[in-house]
Amino acid sequence: MAFAAKNKNNRWLEYTLYVVLVGLVLLYLIFPAQEVEDLVDNSVSRVNPELGFKAVKISPWLPPGLRINGGRIFLGNAAGPTVFAVDTIYIRPQILKLLSGKYNVKLTGTAYKGDINGSLRLGDEDGNTFESEWFFEALDISAFDLLTEELQHKLTGMFSGNVVFARDSASEAGNGRANLKLIDGKLLFENPVFGIDSVDLQNIVLELELQNHKVTIIKGELKGPELNAALAGSIQLHSDVKKSQLNLKGTLEPLPEFYRKYPEIRELLKSMKKRVKRGQYFFAITGTLSQPRFRML
Repeated sequence: MAFAAKNKNNRWLEYTLYVVLVGLVLLYLIFPAQEVEDLVDNSVSRVNPELGFKAVKISPWLPPGLRINGGRIFLGNAAGPTVFAVDTIYIRPQILKLLSGKYNVKLTGTAYKGDINGSLRLGDEDGNTFESEWFFEALDISAFDLLTEELQHKLTGMFSGNVVFARDSASEAGNGRANLKLIDGKLLFENPVFGIDSVDLQNIVLELELQNHKVTIIKGELKGPELNAALAGSIQLHSDVKKSQLNLKGTLEPLPEFYRKYPEIRELLKSMKKRVKRGQYFFAITGTLSQPRFRML
């Protein structure tokens, strides 16, 4: 009798597992990947109408969530330059908070040979208000398509930091802040500038704030074996990113190693009779992102 009951329970367990397995297979086969891609695309466009989203593949994943392979945020249309791309990213809703009416998701993945982690908290189910926070670790900046396509020169190094961005009913454009760091950086000029082929950037630290379409550089520091530099000012964003207006000022401090490698530069700087204080030269950058104008003060 007990043996028969045990066999019956085993059959029910087998049936249950079979139904679950068939359900998962059907979910995978009929998963509305295109609808999900359209939803993400619409969400990205609400942040900035100039941006869009495409993915190579979107599929369900366990624990409950989504896996996106080859996702990219682009500028303009799908053939436009890539603003940011991920190799793989996993999106997992926080079930307990979802049951209480809070739309929170966690995101983890890989991009540009590094790791990304983030969270998204929606203020409403339509995504009109939200808060997001992202952490980046050791991204290869030379692999960023937008920099490669838009800059004449090549920038290398490993990029880390975090970005916080939020939008509420009082600010449709959204506000945010970022703390970024580039290590082992190097700027390689397309053509030598005053005989200089490259500049070792070594370590760059940036603290930025976004408010009302304006990016303010609160802190910008470069420390390297050849140069030290500081930068402050603002960038007034334009719907066409390349037309964003620059209003930046800073200082350059060539170090002994720089003068040793490029002795002619010392004489050139002296002949320019520019303002110098404690070995620091002052400069300004105006114009636009696509056509910046650099001048010594």
